[in-house]
Amino acid sequence: MRHRAVCPGSVSRYCVRFPWRVSDRLTAAQGGETALMSRSNYKSRATGPKSGRRREELRRILPKSGVSLSAILARPELLKSVLLLMVLFIAASVIVCWGRDQIYVRDGQIMTETQLKRVDYRVEDKTATRARREEASRAAPRIYRLNESYLERLEVAITGLPRALEGVEAIEEISEELIREFQLTEESLPAIQEFITDGEPSEAWKRYTTRLIDEQLRRRPLLSSQEFQVYTTTLNRALVLPDGTVISPLRAEPIELRSEMRSDSITRIRELILAAGFPESVVPYVKARLLSDPQPTFQHDSAETERRAEMAAAEVEPVMVAHEAGEVLYRRGEMLSAGTYENVIIESQEFAANASLMDRWMPRVGIAGMLAILCIFLAGYIILAYPRITRNALRLSAMVAMLAGMLVLSILVASQVPPVLYAAAIGSTLFAVIVLQLAYDQRLALFLAAIQGAFVTLALNQGVAWFLLLVAGAGVMILQLRDVRHRNSLIRAAGVTAVVLSIGAVLVGLYEYPLVAGATQQIIWNAVWAGGAAFAVGFVVLGILPSIEKMFGITTGMTLAELRDPKQPLLRQLQQTAPGTYNHSLQVANIAEAAADAIGADGLLVYVGALYHDVGKMNKPDYFVENQSSGVNKHDKLSPAMSLLVIVGHVKDGVELAREYGLPRSLIHFIEAHHGTTLVEYFYHAAKTQASKKSAVTEVEFRYPGPKPRTKEAAIMMLSDAVESATRAMAEPNPARIESLVRELSHKRLMDGQFDHSDLTFRELTLIEDAIISRLCAIHHSRISYPSSKSSSEPEPAPTPKPATASA
Repeated sequence: MRHRAVCPGSVSRYCVRFPWRVSDRLTAAQGGETALMSRSNYKSRATGPKSGRRREELRRILPKSGVSLSAILARPELLKSVLLLMVLFIAASVIVCWGRDQIYVRDGQIMTETQLKRVDYRVEDKTATRARREEASRAAPRIYRLNESYLERLEVAITGLPRALEGVEAIEEISEELIREFQLTEESLPAIQEFITDGEPSEAWKRYTTRLIDEQLRRRPLLSSQEFQVYTTTLNRALVLPDGTVISPLRAEPIELRSEMRSDSITRIRELILAAGFPESVVPYVKARLLSDPQPTFQHDSAETERRAEMAAAEVEPVMVAHEAGEVLYRRGEMLSAGTYENVIIESQEFAANASLMDRWMPRVGIAGMLAILCIFLAGYIILAYPRITRNALRLSAMVAMLAGMLVLSILVASQVPPVLYAAAIGSTLFAVIVLQLAYDQRLALFLAAIQGAFVTLALNQGVAWFLLLVAGAGVMILQLRDVRHRNSLIRAAGVTAVVLSIGAVLVGLYEYPLVAGATQQIIWNAVWAGGAAFAVGFVVLGILPSIEKMFGITTGMTLAELRDPKQPLLRQLQQTAPGTYNHSLQVANIAEAAADAIGADGLLVYVGALYHDVGKMNKPDYFVENQSSGVNKHDKLSPAMSLLVIVGHVKDGVELAREYGLPRSLIHFIEAHHGTTLVEYFYHAAKTQASKKSAVTEVEFRYPGPKPRTKEAAIMMLSDAVESATRAMAEPNPARIESLVRELSHKRLMDGQFDHSDLTFRELTLIEDAIISRLCAIHHSRISYPSSKSSSEPEPAPTPKPATASA
């Protein structure tokens, strides 16, 4: 937490916020003045007679070292952070408990542990039930229906035969069709005409015909050859009459119909006709009619037969098998069969439906407790070590959403395709780890890798060895991604991680799997899936890297390495349009990079930010002193107010150019904040000199619009930019002068509040000053004076420096 120092008197407005957790901060408050002193400087001033009293005064004024619990709890962003982490806890609890209810085995897999049945349940023996139903279906009757249309036509033809022969004396008077159907001859006419009464068939003839149709043909089936074979081999048969009456069982002997009728079939048809009452004299003609168009009198009703078979099968009760809790579901080393796999699914469903509340909820309470501990550790670590995350609710939300989303993804993939369990868990975990590493740093990524690994291990019902494999793989990936400056860095890191994970998966497999047939093959496949997932994640992250940078508002080393290339269009334009500004930016970049490295900040980000921080000067390069090679200063013809507009305008112009060229937001901040809200002193004093008493000039009018630096890197670049310009304006820069200048400018910006939002500490500021001093001394090193052709009594005139403020 950052505090504002308490300053006596009227100078309290100059106090700035200091992070009191730094052990070597020193503030002297004497005579209404607040000053920053290094440890050595303070000790030298505290050795006088009043040093004891001064120490007591400082102890009274300064807060105690360290961060108190009350100070942490007073942070305004703490509530949002705690709420978001509570959301993570709730989401993780729901997801993990849901994941533990899923099934991660498939038939054909070798089991790594013995599983017992958790509840009593009865399950249908589908094989036995199927056999019984098939038996009932086969026992169902084969249904036949009468060929009513054929029988009706046959009855009409036989009944009308006497009427057709009334008054006929010769065979020639009869139609050929009638002769062909009944095989009529001259001798048949008198025999049939005997059954004519008053021009109509006699009652006897009608009675014979009715008996033939109803009592013989409707009871004795005439069947095709194919149906005859089925009929004779089927035991259960039934006949459904038109009125719905069912004759079952149907035992009538069938007569086989063929294209060439067999003699026994013809004899049986003749017997049917005689049984109907027809006299022997007309039997040949009635028989001829039946044989002229032989059709089946019974037809198989396949739809009704199938319906009755289904009804018979449905009436069979399922065969149930009882299972008791404690029985073995499957054993370690057993290859899961299809039947056992089905039993695993049923047992899981029965447990979810019938287990007691205690059995269901006690494990979930335990899981929730473990997750609560993990989330408390996570919350404490982020709040204490990464306050910048807690201050940005959007970033924290994105982190929580990504962890929960990757957890859900691993569960979905692993439950749907159990053989790729390793790939699902490792791939999702590594993806989250890489993103966090790129967005933040190694420490946070490694800590969250352990948290996410625990989440995934619990959700997928895995053991400690599996958790160690996840964390080891994540650790190897993190250690290789410290500085991603090239595209092949991700691929190389993914390749190394893939090898490590493959070896680790083999070791885990040797630990978990018994030495049975098929185990070696499964271990090898697990290793392949583990390594393949790691390698694939590298390519996936590489493809979506721009989206990751945009989501988290970061700029990776890979992008920065591309942007530092002098061939970048914006830098090439700066080189050609404002070469002096470009050289100044190069010097600032080198100085700022050394300062950033001294405190462990992002040196590459500072370097690239420094290269682009003055691109706004390209619009009016001649108005800045480093580009005035001709020696003509255009500000001599402008009023201080107009010069101020030109100088201050390069910040806004630079931001517009950066957005036009698509520079990342992190680099745009270097452009907009490299002057903060500092005073343009040269033109401010010039304006004060020219102003009359009636038109007073205020400092506010001559300050840059800001914003102030919000990161350590931006603050480093601001100070480096100021000291580089000021040092260049020095007549004789030597180490003593350079150190004095750097300390002065640093202190000046500190007291002006420019570092208020940068999270810099006193110790870091001192290290930054030392690094800048060292680099400037190396740049402005002394050289040996060579003999001159001029007389030694004629000294060379010293160069006249131009105002440093004009270079902005």
